[in-house]
Amino acid sequence: MSQFKMQMPGGRARRSAWPDVYTALAFVAVAFLIAACVVMWQAGMKVAPAGAGSPFDMQQSGQIKLAESK
Repeated sequence: MSQFKMQMPGGRARRSAWPDVYTALAFVAVAFLIAACVVMWQAGMKVAPAGAGSPFDMQQSGQIKLAESK
């Protein structure tokens, strides 16, 4: 390929020390995933059985009770 003087993408002679745009997008995606987990945790706490203290506890069939709104 060098005889045709073609340049391949990503074949820069000098790499910079700064993160590229894909690294920044990955960090933004992780931040949004953490925020979504926090929102879903709070929503799970609202529909968890009274006194359970964990959003992973299941409601009993036919005896569904929600926490009182403040």
